[in-house]
Amino acid sequence: MLNHALEVLDQEARDSENLAMLVDRKDYWLTSEYRSWVTDPDDPEVKAERERFKKVKPSPRPLIPPVAQRHPDITAALLQRHRDESAKYAPKAEQPTKPKLKDLIGGWQFG
Repeated sequence: MLNHALEVLDQEARDSENLAMLVDRKDYWLTSEYRSWVTDPDDPEVKAERERFKKVKPSPRPLIPPVAQRHPDITAALLQRHRDESAKYAPKAEQPTKPKLKDLIGGWQFG
């Protein structure tokens, strides 16, 4: 009897996580679709962002953030895993260029 109760609890945990994963994927899909509906491809910001991401190798699978309600410990672990994976495939931050001395001097006013 006790073994059966433990099996039921284990199955509930698996079912709960499977349902949460479905919610995560549905949210990812809907967000992606919404962005495609409302994004103007001719917007200069959109063009610049697409150019920036052309230099980045995409992940082998979609990086889906966890959005479903889970136990806080599980959520924290999944969020950390998502952040780590996303960081691997994020575009590198552009280093600010140093201004040239002639440009600095040209900005000064004499007199």
